Amino acid sequence: MTAIRHVSFDLDGTLVDSFGVMRQSWEEATRKLGITCGFESYRRYVGLPFDTILATIGLTSYRNELAELYFEGTRTRQDKIRKIDGADDLLRKCRQRGLGVSIITSKPSSNAAPLLEELNIDVDTLICADEVAKGKPDPQSALLLCAETKLRPEEILYVGDMVFDLQFALNAGMQFILFENEGRNRMPTNLLNRVERVPTLAAIADILS
Repeated sequence: MTAIRHVSFDLDGTLVDSFGVMRQSWEEATRKLGITCGFESYRRYVGLPFDTILATIGLTSYRNELAELYFEGTRTRQDKIRKIDGADDLLRKCRQRGLGVSIITSKPSSNAAPLLEELNIDVDTLICADEVAKGKPDPQSALLLCAETKLRPEEILYVGDMVFDLQFALNAGMQFILFENEGRNRMPTNLLNRVERVPTLAAIADILS
């Protein structure tokens, strides 16, 4: 196995617990627009770019209004989002090992950057969905990270909690660890058997040690 020189993280469900805020914002936005589409229909695709999710669940025609209401709702509620247990310690141990640290997220930068500032999450690089032509699981974000860090994909460990994170890592050629996050991910069993899995962020810190 190639030595890890950089650890990159998914954001929602991996470093921060934001699904409560997502649910409130989604339900508020769809109610205002008269859309009958529950949060679980949206949630199962979290990790993909917003436009891709809307196309998948048949809501592309509402794209502009829904994006405005939903992302404004999550921005105004960002003070309710909390870091997942072990996030600070894991980031600190990455630094202690001399590893680069980044976040690659399907959030837009207008939401992700203020959230990291609010929660005092400091990373070397933040790459958001609006910075690339194709978001996860397309490897463009990873290739951008490689260009910025001068690293090969196999020197980067990506940590995520969803099947799309695994697909993203495989497409890019990065190493991958699945954060199971109390079993809340929705990964098929055949894929679960192919990846290293951890139940807590502290377990990743132990692996890196």
